[in-house]
Amino acid sequence: MYTHLTRIKKHFEYVVSITFGAFFGVFYVGIPLLKDWFIKREDVWRLEDRSDAIPKLNAQTSIYGNHKTLIINGKTFHYVEAGNVHGPLILFLHGFPEFWYSWRYQLDGLKDMNHHLVAIDMRGFGGSYKPRDLEEYNPDHLLADIRSFIQELSPNGRAACVVGHDWGGIIAWAAAAQSWECDHADQSGYMERLVILNAPHTLVISNNFTQKFLNAFYVLNLKHLIKHPRQAIRQSWEHVLPCFNQIFMSFYLFIFRLPFSIGEKWLMSRDLGIIDHCVGSIPAEHITPDDVEIYKATYSSDNYASVTCSLNYYRSEAMTGMYDGQRARGIKQVGFIGIPTLVIWGEKDIALNKKMCLDNLEKYVTNLTIVRVPEAGHFIQQQFPEKINDLIRKFITSKGNLRDIDGNSN
Repeated sequence: MYTHLTRIKKHFEYVVSITFGAFFGVFYVGIPLLKDWFIKREDVWRLEDRSDAIPKLNAQTSIYGNHKTLIINGKTFHYVEAGNVHGPLILFLHGFPEFWYSWRYQLDGLKDMNHHLVAIDMRGFGGSYKPRDLEEYNPDHLLADIRSFIQELSPNGRAACVVGHDWGGIIAWAAAAQSWECDHADQSGYMERLVILNAPHTLVISNNFTQKFLNAFYVLNLKHLIKHPRQAIRQSWEHVLPCFNQIFMSFYLFIFRLPFSIGEKWLMSRDLGIIDHCVGSIPAEHITPDDVEIYKATYSSDNYASVTCSLNYYRSEAMTGMYDGQRARGIKQVGFIGIPTLVIWGEKDIALNKKMCLDNLEKYVTNLTIVRVPEAGHFIQQQFPEKINDLIRKFITSKGNLRDIDGNSN
């Protein structure tokens, strides 16, 4: 029964995704590119030669740490480490369109903590294993990567803390839930603390969508609609507004899931212009033109195979099935996390609606502290590295009330 319902759900989600993708593809990809190509006569498909920047990606040493590789089940993963390599492990998981380099300020700023700092290139990114097969990006593989990294690099097989941003955060949420489940079963968990930077717990955001639409329909009951039509419509709209806002903020997600490599063509257009757009919110003192070139070089270093590989995260079951394994195992509290968890949220995020991501989060995470940074956007660890480093440091070393970490916490 579960498998049958899951199959129906997947088909429905695919149809919805393609429908939204076609709509957004026309307005955000087709029309702008045609305008620049035919009217402005710009060469929107030209890609710069970045061969000079490629050697900087995986050099043996850098100012941020030592470059290493780890073989996991016959697959090679690249990572950068700093700090005390014999100390407790802090594992950093990056997002899209990033790689280990997005944690450079944390590797440098936290290296005096006497912890083993490790920023990995997740599968499909940077110098790590890059399968093109969509099946290689299912949740089981992604979670196994993280668990294997921790067990290989930590003396006791547990990470003192996992820090995740964007896609790294989505996976970190699920890994923390899996670790908590393992601890309850036989004390075989692998994570002590969790830090999330602007990344949704996918069950929370999914349930918020459902609940807000149900609330809207409840307000629009016939009796209320007849007696107070304006009030009913206004209240109903207030419930669903964050949902529609999130859909439009996530327009790129639907484009990435379109067939015929439309996502690849869009990502590579205007010389990987989406990277320029993503880093545009980062202050100039924290990202230089050379930094932008390094980000772009990581996609060109393998003849642009990384483009498809990174988009596979959006196309695989990782988007909607991160907790299917727990459901299949019959876990009562799917997605539940009991370890100390710090969520740091940049409130100017243009990709994630804070109400959709933060409302009801405490139902899944009991030991939770949320710190809101009003002036920060999505790439918060690069926008405000000193603040983020300070929060991470206090959280990991805190002994008492986690709510004392920052004045903007709740």
